[in-house]
Amino acid sequence: MTEKKYNVKAVRPCKSGGFVVEGHFGTPFSMQELCTILQGVAQCSEKLGVAQFSHEGCSITIYKSGRVDVHGVESEDEAIQFIDDIRPIVEDAFID
Repeated sequence: MTEKKYNVKAVRPCKSGGFVVEGHFGTPFSMQELCTILQGVAQCSEKLGVAQFSHEGCSITIYKSGRVDVHGVESEDEAIQFIDDIRPIVEDAFID
């Protein structure tokens, strides 16, 4: 069995329909930088280490650890596409 990009896995059904899919960028975030990048787009809490926003009808939650949850997708492949879409936006906040 091959490992999926971002180690994605469908975790559970989403109450709004579809699935909640969990993935991981593989590196943690600077929450200060992430919140600056997503200012005006996301609800973001440096203290809690979480940012949440909508993307193409789905809800995306990014955690300080690098974990990302995509709510309301129909498949793991769709979640991977959404994570691919947001990666270039948030990658400046990765901690090296």
